[in-house]
Amino acid sequence: MSMIGGLRKEELTQVLAYTGLILVAYELVKSLIVRPIKFFYMDMTFSEGSPFKSYEEDVLFRHKNEFEACLLYLRDFMEAIDSDDVLTIQELRKHRNDLAHNIAHKLQSREIKSDLFLLERVNKTLFKLSNYRAYIEIGSDPEFKNKGIDWALLKGHEYLVFEEVLNKIRILQGRF
Repeated sequence: MSMIGGLRKEELTQVLAYTGLILVAYELVKSLIVRPIKFFYMDMTFSEGSPFKSYEEDVLFRHKNEFEACLLYLRDFMEAIDSDDVLTIQELRKHRNDLAHNIAHKLQSREIKSDLFLLERVNKTLFKLSNYRAYIEIGSDPEFKNKGIDWALLKGHEYLVFEEVLNKIRILQGRF
C-alpha cells in the first residue's frame, strides 16, 4: 500500500481534494471582490459631485494590498459587507495561503484539518456579496424593477459555483 506522511491512498485523495476545493473557494471569493470593482471603474469618467472619483482614490488608497483595499471599500464605502464578513474572508485567505504554501509539510505531518465551520461563515458572506452584485448589475435596470423578482434571494454565478464546491467539501467532511 502506497502512503505519504502516513496517509493511505484514500486519505491522501480526500486531503488533496479538500485543498483543491479550498483554493477554488478562495478564487471565487476573490472574483466577487476585486474584479467587479475594477470593472466598475474601468474606462469610467464620473461627473463633478458624484460620490465616485477613481479606482485609485476610492479603493486603492484604503490599503497597500489591492484585495484588502477592495474589502475595505465594500465595507466602508459601499456597505455591502460588515466587519465580521471582512474577518471571515481574511480567515479564508489565511487558511488558503497556509494550505497552498505548506501542503508538502502538512501532508508529512498530517496537519490538514477540514474547516467546515469557516466555510459555512464564508458561505453567508459570499451570498451577501453575490446578492449585492446581482442587484447592482440587474436590479438597478428599470426593466427588471417590477418583474416580481425576490431580490433578497437572488444568487450570482460565482455563488452558485461556490455552493457546489461547499457541497463537495461537506461530503468530504464526513470522510475526514
